[in-house]
Amino acid sequence: MLLLMCMRNYKQALWRGQVNDYSLSGLQGKELHDLTVGVMGTGNIGRTFVQLLSGFGCRILAYDLHENEDVKKYATYVDKDTLLKESDAMSLHLPLFESTYHLINKETIQKMKDNVILINCSRGELIDTEDIIEAIESKKIGALGLDVIEGEEGITHIDHRSDILSNKNMAYLHQFPNVIMTQHMAFYTNTAVKNMVKSGIKGIIEMANQ
Repeated sequence: MLLLMCMRNYKQALWRGQVNDYSLSGLQGKELHDLTVGVMGTGNIGRTFVQLLSGFGCRILAYDLHENEDVKKYATYVDKDTLLKESDAMSLHLPLFESTYHLINKETIQKMKDNVILINCSRGELIDTEDIIEAIESKKIGALGLDVIEGEEGITHIDHRSDILSNKNMAYLHQFPNVIMTQHMAFYTNTAVKNMVKSGIKGIIEMANQ
């Protein structure tokens, strides 16, 4: 969803529509089937994302230390630098380890194509926020879709309309017309919540029976 919205400049279109501005200037988007999409991390979520992408007919590159045979049906595994250099759009689906902390930084951003689209629904700390802001300001990053951001603890999932936010980078990112931010809700579906409850109850029962 975030990828498609970023590609079609939907944030700007939504803003205009709310004030009855239905002009098209500056809203011309891209077709997904014309792009190369890089997927970093091909675990359960990354694999599903690759499968969904395949229906759009785009070229898909994948990077993971452990290659998945199912993913190979739809994507080509490459090294990290190749994925960074050849992707028109990238989506992160990696766990947070010491080795992945600030994986997206000045050095890796410089290897990316100009006007690249970057999506992160995984862990906020995968991206160095200061560096990504600089890349947006310089127009190296063409669009950014975030469901997570570093320093979101104590902010997301809470109504702060009457508060002053302590995360100035988060507040600053909100004002860019090419940045879409959701409130850490990519997981929040009826099915996912049911599964979390069932898994929690199952774990409690298993612990009680030990």
